[in-house]
Amino acid sequence: MTARVSLLFRILSTLEKVLVYLDPPTSLCKKLVPAIDEWHDRLAAKTLNTVNSDPILPTVAGNASVQVIMMLRKTFIQDSVLMMELRPYHPIWQHSILSDPTYLSLKRDRPQIEAQEQDPAHTLLQQCVPVHF
Repeated sequence: MTARVSLLFRILSTLEKVLVYLDPPTSLCKKLVPAIDEWHDRLAAKTLNTVNSDPILPTVAGNASVQVIMMLRKTFIQDSVLMMELRPYHPIWQHSILSDPTYLSLKRDRPQIEAQEQDPAHTLLQQCVPVHF
């Protein structure tokens, strides 16, 4: 059990470093839980409910729920790139999105992204806030 926990922490520390750079394209995210984009647009536009033609009233909980699902699908795609190596035969890896050419390109580029991350010149902080001595 301790070995598994240790392995999990190593993976999570790698994920934390790599996922900053591993940003899946929006088109790929939209293929996972596609209905959430429709709900996002409908909440933003306050359009009519398709069932009974009542207006959809955006609430804090409704908007937050949609945002959480949108973030979870992005996180799933990011995490799957590394987690697939840990459990390559898990049934979840049979999902059609994981054989999409865009996903395969993202997966193929991961080693290059990890190599860039090792170079301090490519850290997110230095890209956003240049440090001058």
